[in-house]
Amino acid sequence: AGITVVCLPQGGCAGAERRTTAPVRLLRSAGVRVTAGSGALRDTANPVGRGDPLEAAYLLASQAGLRAEQAYALVSTTARAALGLPDVRVEAGFPAELLAVRGERLSAVLSLAYSRIVIHGGRIVARTSAVREYCDSDGDAATGLGGLPRQGRPDPGAGPRN
Repeated sequence: AGITVVCLPQGGCAGAERRTTAPVRLLRSAGVRVTAGSGALRDTANPVGRGDPLEAAYLLASQAGLRAEQAYALVSTTARAALGLPDVRVEAGFPAELLAVRGERLSAVLSLAYSRIVIHGGRIVARTSAVREYCDSDGDAATGLGGLPRQGRPDPGAGPRN
């Protein structure tokens, strides 16, 4: 029937009495095209909303029972199709429309704990930095801080950190 349902897992619509996530798996199994978005920023339904599609995908994976790949597709390729936008092509001569995330697996990327950049029309339009710091266990005993933090991954030869 050409129906598309847009799910807003971060808070729904302003003034909505009930705040529940749409039955995404049920709708998809019935042949309804489902996409997802982040909704409005800081409205009455979601007063601390960030307008972050990755957060919407995280919520779909954690609350609606979708795999990380399915949840990400709802906020990316399926959302573009619902808006009538063409598929993204990463090739010379096509405008760059990308989300680049420093992460190893999509399920980890949805944890929102990784640095990322958003490229629109070939230009960086947003950048989010996430810094992980690891403390050495033999640090300053007087402060109890465990030494100066190191950025990046723990030294693989150093063994587990406390």
